[in-house]
Amino acid sequence: MGNGSTCCSHPPIQNKEALIPYQKNMLVNEECDVREWEADDFVKIGVQSHPVKEHKLFEQPSAIRRMESIEAPKLGERLEEFPEIDNQIVRTVLSQLPQIVIPVEMERGEENPPIKFENNFIYHGEWKDSQKHGYGKLLWPDGSYYEGGFVNNEASGFGRLIHSFGDYYEGSWKHDQANGYGKYHRYRNQATYEGNWVNDKQQGQGKETWQDGSSYEGEYLNGKKQGRGIFKWGNGNMYIGDFKNNKMDGHGVYYWKSGKVYEGEWKENRMDGEGSFNWPDGRKYKGGYKNDLKEGYGIFEWSDGRYYKGEWKQGKQHGKGVLRMDQTKEITAEWVNGKMLTDKQIEQQATGS
Repeated sequence: MGNGSTCCSHPPIQNKEALIPYQKNMLVNEECDVREWEADDFVKIGVQSHPVKEHKLFEQPSAIRRMESIEAPKLGERLEEFPEIDNQIVRTVLSQLPQIVIPVEMERGEENPPIKFENNFIYHGEWKDSQKHGYGKLLWPDGSYYEGGFVNNEASGFGRLIHSFGDYYEGSWKHDQANGYGKYHRYRNQATYEGNWVNDKQQGQGKETWQDGSSYEGEYLNGKKQGRGIFKWGNGNMYIGDFKNNKMDGHGVYYWKSGKVYEGEWKENRMDGEGSFNWPDGRKYKGGYKNDLKEGYGIFEWSDGRYYKGEWKQGKQHGKGVLRMDQTKEITAEWVNGKMLTDKQIEQQATGS
């Protein structure tokens, strides 16, 4: 930042004509530029567009593949024993997980030898009235593997499904779908979701974590982040507030690791509406935003008492505004694209010359 007393001290300003060359001098002096999203000088004090992006895994679905119906025991081939799983990824995942514990409240059936059906599914477990019922193991032709409860030929109760590509879900089932509390773990990137499910989709309270240290904890609806939540990025930034359709939308507070804070309205991951922005060096802005940029009426204040009150457009002063540069002087002026017009320029605009 350089010598603060040199770059940011300001001589008395007498009028608009004298202020114009002073603006140009400040533009040249780049020691006054924070260069971390926003410029520090009074000509470019707008919050420039910054990449407050949704996490890279926001849009990845976590749907549980539905189980496929299996024929009754009499339609299959009886085997001597349940075969070894030959899918190496599934074998690796299974070796890293603890042995599944059968809940004592599980309704049990009658155990039968392993059955191989015409579609090459293999089931070993309990039956009731020619339907899978109770504890059982199910192996798909591609190596996917389910172990847990069944009711009336459907996965139900507590169980674990390991997909052929290594992702697994462990938790509550109903009607062959994830329903209730459960955990979904991704094999490739180690991302996880743990929380409530309704018909294979996250719904209610839940928490997602990612390998880079990012996490989200809050509300879900129909498989997407919706409602109140907290998103923490691996770089130390954090957002607390409303989500809609997997995006920051509504009212929320965004904290930067550097100490900056924005509190206000959001729309599709961007600051949009009324809000306030505070910098760790004492600068602050309160007013309108649109598409991450200051828009409409707003007040920008420096820690040394200077301020600009007036209109903004696309992050820059644009329209009528009042600029205070010392303890005694205020200048009311017209601004265009971040630059204050002289009386002569205003007159020229009015006459069209």
